[in-house]
Amino acid sequence: AQIQDAKIDIKKEYQKNIPAIMADTAMLYQSFLNILLNSFHSLKENGTITISTWSDPDFVHICFTDTGEGISEEVLKKIWTPFFTTKDTGTGLGLGIVKNIIEAHKGQIHISNAKPVGTKVEITLPIQELN
Repeated sequence: AQIQDAKIDIKKEYQKNIPAIMADTAMLYQSFLNILLNSFHSLKENGTITISTWSDPDFVHICFTDTGEGISEEVLKKIWTPFFTTKDTGTGLGLGIVKNIIEAHKGQIHISNAKPVGTKVEITLPIQELN
């Protein structure tokens, strides 16, 4: 409801036939929700969040890009520091927990500024053969 009230557009760009991965769906859901909430909070009215997925032979890629103001270089350097936050409320632990969850799945997460504006969160998770 908050997303609709703020007139935030969520674009979905999903590649068809993404391979299955071995993962704890509840933990990944919590990670993705945290990233989406951070994107939402960085946007003003009429912003856009784009969620993209694709795969290559070894990895599934998930990318969240928003049209917010982006992150200063100084903040980017501290983004994984426990208890660091730029918000008035919050613990500063959310992104650290997200990173731990992604790394527990043998994945990687990278946060950068999107071009021309906004923030990009890129997640890579390994494809594992199901026996």
